[in-house]
Amino acid sequence: MYRVKPNKRTIVPILCSVVLIGERGREEVTAKVDTGASRTSVDTDLAARVGLGPVTDMVKVRTASSARAELRPLVEARIQLVGKEFRLPVSIADRADMKYPVIIGMDILSEGNFLIDVPNRTLNGE
Repeated sequence: MYRVKPNKRTIVPILCSVVLIGERGREEVTAKVDTGASRTSVDTDLAARVGLGPVTDMVKVRTASSARAELRPLVEARIQLVGKEFRLPVSIADRADMKYPVIIGMDILSEGNFLIDVPNRTLNGE
């Protein structure tokens, strides 16, 4: 369960459930919070399944695994996290080889005024 601190900051774990909403439907997945990511990123296949789009822009993204910046499509998305809904541009990337199809970046974390609970890795504390 998520907790709300007295200063109204909601505490979220590193791994959390999110709902991605698009033109073709909605899907609940486990996302990873990444305070080093400035922008939220969604897997290509997941974005296609729920119907995110159209592409509104292209953005350069520098990843930890590459020394060079990568050009990614940017689409508007609706993401629900801990009962709050965010409408924002997200980058689309092939995350098929990654464990989590969504990375929650600082765009959502700062807008939602969240506090990250690092030791509590999952909703169940496991």
